[in-house]
Amino acid sequence: MAEREPRMAAHAKFVICEQSIERTFAWLGLSRRFSEDYERLPETAEAMIYGAMSRLMLRRLARAA
Repeated sequence: MAEREPRMAAHAKFVICEQSIERTFAWLGLSRRFSEDYERLPETAEAMIYGAMSRLMLRRLARAA
């Protein structure tokens, strides 16, 4: 797969790397909780995202140690 060039957002001073965003959503999709939309409140969905990303980071830290 060819490497994409990062795009510069017109209104921002930082580079948005589309691949890292797409990869993050793919990692979240691996969590069974996100396979369907179960949450009624957006706060609950946000809490689940924090939990899933925390689990992902802890797994990577444990593997690196």
